[in-house]
Amino acid sequence: MNKEWYKEWFNSDEYLKVYKHRNSEEAIKLVNLILYNIEITEGASILDLACGAGRHAAVFAERLFDVTGIDLSGNLLRIAKDYSFKRNLNTKFIRSDLKYFQLKKKFDVIVNLFTSFGYFETDEENYALFKRIYNHLEKPGYFVLDYLNKNYVKDNLVPSSIDENGDIKIEQKRTILNNRIIKDIKVNKLDKAFNFQESVRLFSSEEILFNLRLNGFNIENVFGDFEGNEFKESSPRLIIIAKK
Repeated sequence: MNKEWYKEWFNSDEYLKVYKHRNSEEAIKLVNLILYNIEITEGASILDLACGAGRHAAVFAERLFDVTGIDLSGNLLRIAKDYSFKRNLNTKFIRSDLKYFQLKKKFDVIVNLFTSFGYFETDEENYALFKRIYNHLEKPGYFVLDYLNKNYVKDNLVPSSIDENGDIKIEQKRTILNNRIIKDIKVNKLDKAFNFQESVRLFSSEEILFNLRLNGFNIENVFGDFEGNEFKESSPRLIIIAKK
């Protein structure tokens, strides 16, 4: 397995084809949940870590916040910049690895959404992101993590699936191995086949909450879905609002 699988996969043209169902409507719902549960004023600074194609960043910018997005994928950032430019949004985008990003500016809110956590090989590397986020926050400031729910993933794992859309066929195989959810993805397009892999560490809610507190955060809210329902073991998501 490629330990840095995310570098190739997220920069590929096929990535957004696999996740086309993750749309602006879903992004609006999550942003609404966040803004309803934090205290910030118009023009506040927001950092979107692993912003991807910028769908959440765009929604924040439309609400007149000062938005910065960071991502490692040049391809996704190009799409995000184009989307932002066409809508005349106040967004800035930076290409950087989450392992190493270092900005001079501090932010009122930092978000890490759509399971953009747990990519790295060791727990130390993954949890180091919390300290880096804490150091980039104003005080008071908020950190919002939208992550998968380990128990829900285990109970609802679909071992394989095939989706077809025109001349594109997407085959996905999913397994849980060594406490990671591993997805093998094959994209067949005309007479070509592209193979990719995802590997995300399955942290429990208790592990994440413990390490957030360990890094200085106070836990404000824990939700189980984008509608804002209370987190339960059966919840599809783990959405944490923490405060510095």
